[in-house]
Amino acid sequence: MKPKMFGLLASFLLFVIFIVLSLVYQSTIYLYIASALPIAIVPFLPDIRTDHFVKANRTDGKVRLIAMENKNGSDTDFLVLLVEPGYLRWNRGRLYFNLADVMQDVYIKPDPMAATITVLKYDLQLHPRKKNWIGISLPQLAQRTEQLSYTTNEINRLLISVSDLQELMQASVKRQAAVGQQHIGA
Repeated sequence: MKPKMFGLLASFLLFVIFIVLSLVYQSTIYLYIASALPIAIVPFLPDIRTDHFVKANRTDGKVRLIAMENKNGSDTDFLVLLVEPGYLRWNRGRLYFNLADVMQDVYIKPDPMAATITVLKYDLQLHPRKKNWIGISLPQLAQRTEQLSYTTNEINRLLISVSDLQELMQASVKRQAAVGQQHIGA
């Protein structure tokens, strides 16, 4: 069990215990203690607003994940995450997208007004539980836009290197293999 979940359960259990004690013994001291315990519960509550999950290529067309084609027909070097300007919630911690949503052989019309930002490999992270979900650190991207001529709300294209994604996936496989070897050797 994760420490945060253990803390949440323990603090909630203490709250219930002191409420029951205050009822059984009709004690205001136990009631005062129980009324102060929600302050101890708050740090352990999950923050559901920290991440932004996008489902690319849905019918509304607000987000599309497209593999760029090379002129020589070889494998692609970049993925482009197309979003409507203002769609991304930049106050979130990470933007997660699913690699299974990548569209092939799609033409992207050149747009002279496109505001593109490159996603570096240090901005990427695998989701801890969901397979093929990749996270992009939005605060890091927002920090880099401070030096650009456009704002985060104008950004409509995120450019992601496929080699960075492959490196991230390989590192994950190596990490999982190392953890598996530790469990076998223990």
